[in-house]
Amino acid sequence: MRCFVSSRRALLLSACLSLAALPALAQDAAPPEDEEDGSDAVIVTATRITQGGAQDVKHFRSIALDELGEAGLPQAAGFTVEGLLSEHDLVLPAKKACTQLFCVATHAKPSARAPGEHFIGIGFDSGIDAEAYKAEPISLIALVDRSGSMSGEPMARVKEGLHAVIDRLGEGDRMGIVIYGTTSLIHQPVIEVAGNKAALHRAVDAIEINGSTSMEGGMRLGYAAALAERENSRGKTRMMLFTDENPNTDNTSPEGFMAQAIEGSRNGVGLTTIGVGAHFDGALATQVSSVRGGNLFFVPREGSASELFAKEFGNMVSEVAQDLVISIDPADGVKVGAIYGVPGELIADAGNGTVTVTIGSAFLSSNGGGIFATLEGDPAGGALADISVSYTAATTQKRESDTDRVAVSDEGVPANLVKAEVLVDQYVTTRAALAQYHEKRDAKGAATMLAALSDRIASSGVAGLDGEVELVAGLQAKASRLAGLGGRTLPFELFGDWKVVRHKGVTDVARGDLIAITDDGEFITERTRGPAKGDEIYQSYAVNERQLHIEGTDLVFNYRIRGNRLFLQNALDGVEIVMERDTTT
Repeated sequence: MRCFVSSRRALLLSACLSLAALPALAQDAAPPEDEEDGSDAVIVTATRITQGGAQDVKHFRSIALDELGEAGLPQAAGFTVEGLLSEHDLVLPAKKACTQLFCVATHAKPSARAPGEHFIGIGFDSGIDAEAYKAEPISLIALVDRSGSMSGEPMARVKEGLHAVIDRLGEGDRMGIVIYGTTSLIHQPVIEVAGNKAALHRAVDAIEINGSTSMEGGMRLGYAAALAERENSRGKTRMMLFTDENPNTDNTSPEGFMAQAIEGSRNGVGLTTIGVGAHFDGALATQVSSVRGGNLFFVPREGSASELFAKEFGNMVSEVAQDLVISIDPADGVKVGAIYGVPGELIADAGNGTVTVTIGSAFLSSNGGGIFATLEGDPAGGALADISVSYTAATTQKRESDTDRVAVSDEGVPANLVKAEVLVDQYVTTRAALAQYHEKRDAKGAATMLAALSDRIASSGVAGLDGEVELVAGLQAKASRLAGLGGRTLPFELFGDWKVVRHKGVTDVARGDLIAITDDGEFITERTRGPAKGDEIYQSYAVNERQLHIEGTDLVFNYRIRGNRLFLQNALDGVEIVMERDTTT
């Protein structure tokens, strides 16, 4: 969320310190347990396919678990169902051999929480040789956000990622670098990677922070460079955007970026977004990455970029299918309830009870993907619904299709279908708890919902959910703590004595000044140098889980705590104050 405020910058005399809801990999993973049931009808393949768009909820996890220093419960925008599901290998057993590029495998089970309903999975399968597909050379244009908000940790993660990408590229691959801030420019023209890795590494190290965030201009130049490279490419051509996704000049609307991404894909250039930074705008990034040719990953901490590219680089740039349309045609007496696995705007009513889901692209993945849904009612016969998919093959641009009929099988329920249902429950309940907290200011109600969810996950008996147990427990602990504050959201981490260690854009505070933030609403500044040395200024403040505002002033600061440091930032005016806990008192 961005706040629009006046440009007054004096911290203590004329300014100081003042929330939003929803908007949008290697093939050696072990097969799920349900594939080893001895049934001749189950065919296991080594190729895993997943839909494009958000591939994780790591930014949300980082905030929820305080990894990026946020205090209260996070906003729900970064917690997408497609991102949550994509973090897990949910491959479903195939019921037939897939001899084409893309197939569907459907399974069903009675709903665990809603009597009379069924939970179905539409799993993705492929008959291609994944390793051969990934081996195709690539021309990669790295598009790097170097604006002021990328200073420090975000740019460090970008450079870590770029160095890892260069190390993954090899014979036949080509790479160039475009950078943008206030203006955009070709930082490194496209060159052969073989024989030039040292030069590419030096180019990465030479990227410097500069200016505001004209993402529109950067994407325009990046796509121009990628399209010009198409005639030299020996295989696929792709752009990789490294950003905190916080544009603040020129066209900043999601529609503008989405239009560029769609046009780029139509011209043979897909877009992978790598998100960085505590203030990453996951909602905007999710919208942009959900279109044709797009996927999205987030790197939350040191080392995570290297881990991501070591595991997923070959997959994230290997687009298999485009313009997928999945139709769910329920049997008589059955209707489609909810659908999970894509943003809601990609789901449409096709009439006569049929529901269609559109997916911009599908990629190779370490985790098997799919679409999941609830069906309400009982069919007259055995089948619940007919499923069909049509798609465009990414390499040949030919239209192909596949069909399957979903029904409850006598051969047992696949373990990954049970797991997916638990994850959907986690998604739905977590979003409801966050709405209870942010919209109704009911931290106790949120804590109660999360406690019940924690119990359901624990009693499900599903393996591989340790990360989800940790996430729900962390959210529950925060909600419980906030509920004990009598309805006022006052993150106690702020309370105490601080010393200013760095500042910019303010005139009435200096390095070394001492600031006390008390639990009864006082903000006390002691000047430690200059003519005002020894003076104390008393002010009152208001605080919520993201922002701090000194009452009687109009400059709003986002805040975050990392370790023993408190960061107060207003990116719009370029104001920043960094304080360190004062342990001398």
